Amino acid sequence: MTRPFKSKPIKFKPAFTLVELLLAMAIMAIIGVAALTILGATTYGTSDDQLRRELLVNIEVIKKRINGTIHSAKELIMPHSGQTTSTDYFIVWANDTNNDDTKDNSEIVLVERNTTDNELLAYQDTSAAGTFSDAATFRTTALASYPSTRWASGFSALSCTATFGTGNFPLFTYKFTVTRGTTNESYTGSASTRQ
Repeated sequence: MTRPFKSKPIKFKPAFTLVELLLAMAIMAIIGVAALTILGATTYGTSDDQLRRELLVNIEVIKKRINGTIHSAKELIMPHSGQTTSTDYFIVWANDTNNDDTKDNSEIVLVERNTTDNELLAYQDTSAAGTFSDAATFRTTALASYPSTRWASGFSALSCTATFGTGNFPLFTYKFTVTRGTTNESYTGSASTRQ
């Protein structure tokens, strides 16, 4: 006798429905976008911090150059006691190389911000002839024909002030701004001649 075929009951295994799968994909997409946003913000902050550090290093170099020039100068010529404020430049009698107590043009240094290129330049011609007459004449001659050394680029502002006391060396105070792209840093400092 043959036995009738008996089927085994079908057991259903749990599985995802299409709706559940789409919901899981949407949640994963939201988490992915949030993670990318956080990583992007971290990267942006890091590059901004690096740019700021570069600006601070540039400020330190410029500060040392200005302070060194003023400290070692024989005399601060511009700004002078009659005009205590100068925008974008200053002039010093760097040293008396021939010890004749006369300001020769070869001993004078003009430090000026080029407003067209936003660079800080130092002008000096150690072979220049003649003696110094006045700041305006020297500045015109130096800008026209003296060789220059670039001290900084991205130099977007400079203001100088000198305070002259009786029997004291002048106190030279300056403020400058260095800019890179949309980031800028300002610095205020002071120096005095030591001679």
